[in-house]
Amino acid sequence: MGNKHSKPPPEDHQKHPSKLDEFRSKVEDELARRMMLRREIQMAVNVAKARDTLCIFGTAWGTLVSGIAVARLAGKQIPPVAGVPIVIGGLVLGNIADLAYGDKLARVTKEAEYIMEYERGRFVPAKQAPFSKFYTEEERFLFDESTRVSELYPNAFFVEKKK
Repeated sequence: MGNKHSKPPPEDHQKHPSKLDEFRSKVEDELARRMMLRREIQMAVNVAKARDTLCIFGTAWGTLVSGIAVARLAGKQIPPVAGVPIVIGGLVLGNIADLAYGDKLARVTKEAEYIMEYERGRFVPAKQAPFSKFYTEEERFLFDESTRVSELYPNAFFVEKKK
């Protein structure tokens, strides 16, 4: 009873983290900062690529539309099929412009949050993955109910079915 090891630790011992806990917390924070920086760099590069694509193909699309407009004003007959690249190009460039200058990244991030929270079963890896054990049976339901690609048409004609 009088032994110092038989006494419970003081109450304030639980309130103050140990040096090891502090060190662990600092390491985790540093790793999180590095992951955050890597993510931001990757996102910035993707936005820069979108802006570059918009610059190149936007100029080409603008030249096409201007050429067709000038030809039409000059009284030339324009084939109706010329409208296809105008419409499709406008839609594609609008989508790229939304990524390059709009709020597409925020919308996509919100959708990713939703998927990660409510549709986590989409991420269940193959059973050989070392982290497969971290998925619940409920999350595995979507994975287990899906069909292998080789069982679908036309692959099913060429791949031997194994049980």
